[in-house]
Amino acid sequence: MVRKLSTSSFYIQLYQIIEDRSSDQIISWSKSNNNSFVVWDLKKLRSNILPKYSSVLGKNVMEFIAKLRSHGFRSVAKGPGELEFSHDDFSRSPLMKKLMAKALSERIERFDAQIKALKCRLKAKKASLKVETLFQNLSI
Repeated sequence: MVRKLSTSSFYIQLYQIIEDRSSDQIISWSKSNNNSFVVWDLKKLRSNILPKYSSVLGKNVMEFIAKLRSHGFRSVAKGPGELEFSHDDFSRSPLMKKLMAKALSERIERFDAQIKALKCRLKAKKASLKVETLFQNLSI
C-alpha cells in the first residue's frame, strides 16, 4: 500500500530539513531523482538533526527509517553510509514548495487561533476570580 502524501507534521518537517541548504552535507535532495532524498552522513543525522526534531522524525535512525516507511517512503539502493528514500508524491518542485508553505501557514494560523482562545479563557477566568474575591471581601 502506497500512502498518499498529506500535510502532516512529518512531511512538513522533513521537507523543511531537506530544503535547508545548511544541512546539505547531511541530508539533501537526490541529484538524480526529484522524488527522493539522500542521507549522506548518518552520524551527523544522528547527532545534529534527529535530536532537534525527535518528536516528529524519531529519536534514532531506526525510528526515523520506520517512520519514513510508515509514511510511504521506500529505500533506494545507495553506497555504504548513505541512504536514499523515495516517495512518488514527495518531490523537489515549486508546486510542492508552495503546498508545504501553505500547509505550514495554515498550521501557524490554527496555532494562533488556539493561543487567542486560551488567552480569552484566561482573561475570563481572571475576571471570575476578581468577582469571587470582591464577593468574599463584601461578606467579611
